[in-house]
Order: sequence, then structure tokens, then C-alpha cells
Amino acid sequence: MSYQLYLNLAIKGAFEKVLSYLILVILFHIIFAAMFRDIIPGYRYVDIGAPFGLLYGPFLYIGYLAFKRKDISNKTIIIHAIPFLILTIVYIIFLSNEKLRFQYGKLYYIILYSLFGLSWMLYPSSILIKGKISDFKQLDIKRLYYYFMVLLLVLAAFIIPTIMSTVINKFDVSKPLSGLTVYIIMMLGISMVYNFLLKLLISQTKNHNSIPIAKPINTAPTTIYSVKLSPDLKHASLKGKILLYLEDKKYLDPEFNLNTMAKDLKLSRSVISQFFKENFNQNVLKTINALRIEEVCQELNKPDFDMNIDELAYRCGFSSRASFYRNFSIEKNCTPIEYREMCLQN
Repeated sequence: MSYQLYLNLAIKGAFEKVLSYLILVILFHIIFAAMFRDIIPGYRYVDIGAPFGLLYGPFLYIGYLAFKRKDISNKTIIIHAIPFLILTIVYIIFLSNEKLRFQYGKLYYIILYSLFGLSWMLYPSSILIKGKISDFKQLDIKRLYYYFMVLLLVLAAFIIPTIMSTVINKFDVSKPLSGLTVYIIMMLGISMVYNFLLKLLISQTKNHNSIPIAKPINTAPTTIYSVKLSPDLKHASLKGKILLYLEDKKYLDPEFNLNTMAKDLKLSRSVISQFFKENFNQNVLKTINALRIEEVCQELNKPDFDMNIDELAYRCGFSSRASFYRNFSIEKNCTPIEYREMCLQN
């Protein structure tokens, strides 16, 4: 069901693609676990010894890079997949040689589950410490990441006593993680993905005939205008995708640019530039900066606003202080402080 939601999305960015691969991996893992834990008797060790757990930490990190519009090269993916690839080779040898399995099985499980625990602790920790998950501007994605990090940390907590009991006693394939625990954790994870994709699909389909566009104002509070799709444009799927893409406000990322948009939409720069010129009567950069300023003004209009202006500028997509103040002056003909004072007076 989650994968079906993904297929129905009008816009599939890099982050959504990472989620789709995660869905397929979880699906395969669930089928694999059910088959060798519950359906085929006497083969629990086939599932218990599988290295699938080494994939979830890298998925968390690659998804983070995708959302932050970082370059995800094949080299990056391979580097983070190395532990899984190495353990997969060892796992195949482990299954194919019964004598080796009985002689070195305990050592294999200790190494495997130690790597699981390290992966499930290090990846969430690295994103929390270095990645600054608080930078996520979309609440749904922030919640999704917090939930996944908690799930991985909970799994790591299950692994620690397992490793200790394995070192002290003979390994028992029924101890690592019970089938019920595995299914519950997987169900929680995929349910969060489903909820996120469902909300994303709803947001893409509603109000698809308009998009808020900022217009310069001098003294009045922020006013939002809408650019309506013409009859011809309603049937132009590529142009419709551009409008839906802007509705997601991905331009609030300071690293967002025309190349990012062209890559996400799989459209040429020239097509996108022509669209902005024809529909907004200005180039891409001016339109994006106008949208960012509109977002800033919406925050400044809030009665409980209490934030450093420079921090607000960064959160709304401006990486340069000078660029922010210049564009704000162009759009509003005043400074942010003056605009805030005007809002308080009204």
C-alpha cells in the first residue's frame, strides 16, 4: 500500500525515491523473515543470520542527504553498503557450509549483531549531532526521522543483551529478536512511511489549480496572490508538476537552485526558465526569492514571533545575509525590522 502511494505521487523527489527503495527492502525482509521463522520449520538460523539489519542505518543517512539536496554519488552509496556487502558474502558461506556454521556460528553471530548495534546507534547519533535534524522545515519529515531514529535505538537496546548472552552462553537462534518484536517494529516503521506518503499525496492533489505567489508591497501587510492555471495549462502535465513542486516549498532550502529543480522534475533548465518567464513575468531566481520573502513576512506577521532575523532568513532559504536584506528591500521597500514594527502597529 505504501509503494502504491509512492507510484501515485505526481512529483517524486530524491527523498521519496529513497523511501520507495526502503519500502521494497522492508517488504522483502518481512517475507524472508516470515518464511524462515514461521513457514519453513528448522530454518530459523537462515533469517537470524541474515545481514539485512545493516541496511537500515545507511537508508536513514542516504534519506537525510536526499532531503538536504546533497549530492548522492554511487561512491557514497557503496561506501555505506560495504558492511552489508561483506557480511552478505560471509553469510552465503555461513549457509553453504554446515561444518563451518557449527564451528564458527557463535563468532559469526557475535560479529553480526555487534555490527547491527553499532549501525543502529551510530547513524541516528551522527544525524542528531552533525546533521542538525532541527533544520528540517517540514514537520512531517522531522517527525518521520525522529520516529525512525527512536526505532533504531530501541533495536540497538534489544541487541546489547543478546550479544552479552551470546558471549556468556551458547547461542540460541530464538533469542536475538523474537518474531513478534521484528514484525511490530517493521509494522511501526512502514506505518510511518505510509502516513507520510499519504499526507504528501493529499498535499499534491489538493489545490492543484493554484499556487501562492508573492507580490511586492510597500506598506501594507503581507498579501498572497494566486496564479491560476489557464485551460491549456490544466492539461499540460509538465507545467502542472512545476506548480505542485513549488507548493511543497522546497525552495526554503538555502542550497536550492535551478539545477535542483531541473533534476527533481527531470526537466531541462530552459523549459523551467521559459515557464517562469511566461507565467510569473520574471526569471526563476527572482520568483524564488519573492516566495522566500513571502515566507519571511508570514513569520514576521505572527504575534508570537521571537527569532533572530538572520536565522529566520536562513530557514526561509537565504544563505547570504546581504542577499536577504537586498531582496527584502526590493520586495517590501523596507527593512525586516520596519516591517515587523508595522505588523505590530496593525
